[in-house]
Amino acid sequence: MADDNIRNCDDLDARLAPFVDREDAPSERRAVEKHLDGCPPCRKHAADETSARDLLQAHRETLRPSAPESLRARCAALRSAPASPQTAFASRRSALIRRWAPLSVAATLVLAVAGVFLFGLNNPVEALAATLTLDHVKCFKTGEVDPATDPVVAARSWQQEQGWPIVVPGTLPAEQLTLVNVRHCYSSDGQAAHLLYTWRGAPLSLYVLPEDAGHDGTVKKMGRDAVIWCANRRTYAVIADGDSPDLTRVVNYMKANAR
Repeated sequence: MADDNIRNCDDLDARLAPFVDREDAPSERRAVEKHLDGCPPCRKHAADETSARDLLQAHRETLRPSAPESLRARCAALRSAPASPQTAFASRRSALIRRWAPLSVAATLVLAVAGVFLFGLNNPVEALAATLTLDHVKCFKTGEVDPATDPVVAARSWQQEQGWPIVVPGTLPAEQLTLVNVRHCYSSDGQAAHLLYTWRGAPLSLYVLPEDAGHDGTVKKMGRDAVIWCANRRTYAVIADGDSPDLTRVVNYMKANAR
């Protein structure tokens, strides 16, 4: 590709994965670097993707057992195959591929982890925890943080935009828990609600998935605690940075107030 082919930010998308993974040709790398030098938003996006890739690479061996070799091979094939619009699976597959395309070296692994949960293979709690933990890390790097977020307004906006209701647990000063945003979860085809909080100054997430996965559990992924439970025909997950026995109080608050 010629250097002048990067005419706008959209042109960067196809170049970002090999750039982050350092698999691009020298001329293509110069083109990307030239664009990043003059585009602060894309430069931040590239830095975020690099951080996410590094996180995956650092925990690759702990994530690998969540998916069998056969599933990883199938996901690798899906990444290179054209998606068919004729089936629901194809739609979900193409969405997952687009979402994780910037992480090409680790994309097969992430797709496999997501696939384990989506299709009920191996340990769904481990797979869901790994997928949501990565989303948690990425969202706090790229998402807007607004301590003035109103839980009632956020819940109303979600229902208007998504067509299904949620109840957003609000700020809890006694636990130093502050609601800062409500957005889509990129790891579930955009269907799950991702409620972002800070807890004692550190990131904490509550996920609400509109289906009952039928599995509860508490696991640690990538240095984060993940608590998953099912209720009200939905699946909930709290992801918290660090390791604190006091997390139980926050989880109980979420269980009592999230819907």
